[in-house]
This record gives sequence, C-alpha cells and structure tokens, in this order.
Amino acid sequence: MVLSLHQNMRLDALEPENVAFAKYLTEIGDDPKEDVDLPPSVTRCKDMDGLINSLYPWLETKERVSSERFTERVILSAPNEDVHKINAAAMNALDGDMYTYLAADKLNADDAGNTQRLNSEFLQNLNPPGMPRFKLEIKVGCPIMVLRNLAPSEGLCNGTRLLVTRCGQHVIEAKILTGDKAGEIVFIPRINFKPTATEMNINLTRHQFPICPAYAMTINKSQGQSVKYVGIDLRTPVFSHGQLYVALSRCTAARRINVR
Repeated sequence: MVLSLHQNMRLDALEPENVAFAKYLTEIGDDPKEDVDLPPSVTRCKDMDGLINSLYPWLETKERVSSERFTERVILSAPNEDVHKINAAAMNALDGDMYTYLAADKLNADDAGNTQRLNSEFLQNLNPPGMPRFKLEIKVGCPIMVLRNLAPSEGLCNGTRLLVTRCGQHVIEAKILTGDKAGEIVFIPRINFKPTATEMNINLTRHQFPICPAYAMTINKSQGQSVKYVGIDLRTPVFSHGQLYVALSRCTAARRINVR
C-alpha cells in the first residue's frame, strides 16, 4: 500500500493565507527552479541587524523575557560561518557579562607512534562540523544548542536547545527549552571531541563544552523543527531548492517569516 500526504499539517490551518503558502511550498518541493520568488507576505529586512531585531526585539531594548519565547523563534542560514556571525552579533547585543571558555586541543599519535607537528594557532582555527569552537563565548540568558547525545534520558540530545542560567568554571547550568524535559535545569560538563578522518585528516582531541550559541542555526540542523517565527539569512544562496523548502516550512505561517 502506498500512502501519499496532501496537506501540510505544520501550518496554522485556521489562517486562510496559509492555504496559498502550503501550495507554494509544495511547488518548491516538487518543481525545483533556479530562481524562486518569495511569497508577498514574507517580510524583507534591510540588513542583518534588522533580521536579528525582528526575531529577538528584546535584545535592543534590554528587556528580560521568559525562556518560552526562545522556543518559538530561530534564525536559519546555510553555511556554518554565517550562523556563527549571526550568533556573535546577537550575543553582543545581549546585556550582561561575556564568559569565554577556551578548549584544550591535543594532537594524538597515530598507529605508528608518530604525531603531526602543527602549531596551536592552526589548531585553534579548526572548526570541523559537529565540534564546538576552540573559543566559546556565551552569556547568562542566551540560548544554546547541544552538539552531542549527552544524556538522552534526561533530555540532553544532539540538537536540544537550552537557555543558559549560570556560567561556572567547570560546568554550565541551563534550562531545557524543548522536548519532554522542557523547563528542567541541567548541568553541562566539558567532554572530549575527536573528529573522524572524513571530517578532518588530523588526529586531534578537543576538550570543550558540547554546546554552541543558538540564536541561529544551519538550515540542515533545523530539519524536524517547527517554530512560530523564522528568520532566514539569504545573503549566501542556499545550496539547493530543498534547503529553501526546509527553511520556509519551519514556520507555521508565511507572514511570520523574515528574510535578509
């Protein structure tokens, strides 16, 4: 038996404009084109600051907001470097002290007992996918995302979003924002990361907190999520029509999408 899905249940069905938006999303997915016109209801932002402020307006006013407001909004971008820049800009706008955590990088010997000769500055600039940066900067009150399955039974899975509540020297305290454990306070330690040969041809171990800021995330990382407000950074063209479909369909209404 073959079952076909005909209705986009992610959208708010009670909003009439979403009927046309659902049809638009279906056309993007079924009929890829090199150039795509965005729906007229999508809001265009003049610059990146405008996009950040449209999703997180309280950063500009220094207003304290509930953690639940972070669960319903996110900025999406294609490349990791653009995501990092957006997160850094949003973090700088957040009121409070910046906490900086530097990783400990170690070169390991191969099977023959040989160790590569690479300077520390080179290692610090390495940022393979799925690994935290050498220099992690966060503030109390910022959203973060877990990069490893730390404790699935406690809600700490790869992709889980949290809100930082305290920054300690050896542990970070945070409140879970998504999933069945939403609202619970957890403690995140440093762990070891070792990239595979396909990620980086260097036998490296990085000891760092398994998190990254999460005002923004990559489009690929957002798959499976559904939020009320979405910002999309289109300064760098998306790699495929499928990525544009994923980015647009994360939002439950076209009029709550902002693009740059």
